[in-house]
Amino acid sequence: MIEMIIKSSLEVVDRTERLIDAARRLLGVGLDEVEAYRLHVEIEKLTDVVLAMDEAARLLRRTFELRPEIARYSVVNSTVH
Repeated sequence: MIEMIIKSSLEVVDRTERLIDAARRLLGVGLDEVEAYRLHVEIEKLTDVVLAMDEAARLLRRTFELRPEIARYSVVNSTVH
């Protein structure tokens, strides 16, 4: 379960990075200044979210690699709740 969460999180990060690259290419197409500025602001927000999510997923992976017993207890705890 934890592996699936980590894998899915990293896939979201990869897709979002591709979206950011596509949006940056749009900036060069010739949008008016207001649209370009708004798109640039959204790209920066997405970039911040992607970096935070990527860091969190990698930290989660490292945590469960170092302490695999946490995943075992987590599954039992989730099942009980």
